[in-house]
Amino acid sequence: MRPHLSRAATRTPLLVTPLVALLAAGTPAASSAQATPQANLQALADSVFAPWNSTHSPGCAVGVSRAGRTLLERGYGMADLAGARAITPTTILESGSVAKQFTATAILLLAADGKLALDDDARKYLPELRDYGRTITVRHLLTHTSGLREWSNLVAWQGWPRGTRVHTNPDMVRLIAAQQGLNYPVGDHYSYTNSGFLLLHAIVERVSGMSFQRFTRERIFAPLGMRNTSWRDDFTRIVPGLAQAYARRGTGWAIDMPGDNVVGAGGLWTTVGDWLLWNEALTKKTLGANVVDSLTRRMRLTSGLEIAYALGVTVTRWRGTTEIAHSGSTAGYSTYLARYPELDNLSIAVMCNAAGAGATAYTRALVAGIAGSALTPVVPNDTVATDQAALRAWRGVYEDGWWHVVTRIDTARGVMSVNGTPIRALRDGTFLLGGVRTRLHVDDKGVRTLRSVTGDGDSVVDTWRAAEVVVPTPADLAAYAGRYRSDEIGNTVTVRVDNGRLYIDQREGRTLGATPTLRDAFEAGGSSLRFTRDAKGRVTALHVGEARMWDFVLTRLPDAPAASRAGARK
Repeated sequence: MRPHLSRAATRTPLLVTPLVALLAAGTPAASSAQATPQANLQALADSVFAPWNSTHSPGCAVGVSRAGRTLLERGYGMADLAGARAITPTTILESGSVAKQFTATAILLLAADGKLALDDDARKYLPELRDYGRTITVRHLLTHTSGLREWSNLVAWQGWPRGTRVHTNPDMVRLIAAQQGLNYPVGDHYSYTNSGFLLLHAIVERVSGMSFQRFTRERIFAPLGMRNTSWRDDFTRIVPGLAQAYARRGTGWAIDMPGDNVVGAGGLWTTVGDWLLWNEALTKKTLGANVVDSLTRRMRLTSGLEIAYALGVTVTRWRGTTEIAHSGSTAGYSTYLARYPELDNLSIAVMCNAAGAGATAYTRALVAGIAGSALTPVVPNDTVATDQAALRAWRGVYEDGWWHVVTRIDTARGVMSVNGTPIRALRDGTFLLGGVRTRLHVDDKGVRTLRSVTGDGDSVVDTWRAAEVVVPTPADLAAYAGRYRSDEIGNTVTVRVDNGRLYIDQREGRTLGATPTLRDAFEAGGSSLRFTRDAKGRVTALHVGEARMWDFVLTRLPDAPAASRAGARK
């Protein structure tokens, strides 16, 4: 174990400062702190990050400020396992999607300059975009309500997922502009997608006449003193102090670094100290009141439903207090940046270089330890005994109406389970299916559905499709074999049968194995796959469904003549 590393003495001393002093000022949080058993912020952080306090693992950097004072900046674990370099408060890590609020701010600054408006048609600045019937505005791009497909899903179906080839922003703008369809009509739903923020990156450059790097440096980072912050627009650039990112491999660790030059949705190199400066600038509205007010104004869908997402940040209530925050995850980096205006502008920045590290959970553990009884107590789910016999009527295979993902309700380990996780009944008549609150419903025609409410209040409905998973015959599988093409991604995939199983070759060296679920439906590589047929029953298309790419269609090509196939085998 190594000593914890904290910022030099230019910052507030950290060693023995009790929370009651740090939270003083007569606020509700201050009085609650006296009842908090954790009496030392450093000890609290040491406890939260104890799993990373090692010279043999990656770890995290953490920063805490309140009322404009930096209270804590510390590092745990290693920035470079090979070079034996520890994480310190000045270690540079990558932001993941926390970067979105900076891209949003760049747009808002241009709006403040009078150079664009949030409700402008995005095609005013990106004329290469298609007309999808409804106008995609700049605001839709900022709030994940445009319906645009996720760029990383698209390149994966080209056969080149992130990390396998160097992608760039201009490449991705062209790919997004080539899409002939959307996930849903513009504005109808919230569906998280990085594509909108790549288009915003292009808008900033086209409207400002500057590179994105220069504009954000001159208008955001430099004025706020964020000296350690820049964009990963060249992932090969040597950045002194940058932490390597890692992912678990067996019992050890392997390097897991981003390998593309796509930024704007993510790709920000920075430190926890710079993030605390940023949150303080938002609190003081240093860049302008209109900028900050717009940044935190939540979006409304066309239905009128207000969602949690604003412009690059979520604005929610967590344990009775307002939380303005965003999480991030890119390759082996995991991050969370949050501020709590009602807790005397408490800000917490967590940046980790280990894939799957619980940056969100660490942040909230710190808030809970600091704020104590100022937070609403955690109320456990009000579960009741589950009537296993009654639930047996719900056995079967269900398909959701958005992504066509399959859910199975069956008996596992003697109890009714969803995809292997036991179902729990709640007192209000709903159920927890895999941790998701769900209402079981039978309509007047006897159709069984599972209705789940998303975090934004939207509803996802799964409909009963079959009693059991379908097992296709060899003849069934043979009917799917062939070539399927999408001009939207410029790729042709091959569906083939090998040893009784269906495979999809996205390109040479990139193959997915498919597992049957329903008639003409499979799962493969995290995607739902559906084959559709013409009036004569012939398979004509392959549909791909994913959370960020709802119904992507590849059309079956005519089979090659037998002579051509024979020639190809010679």
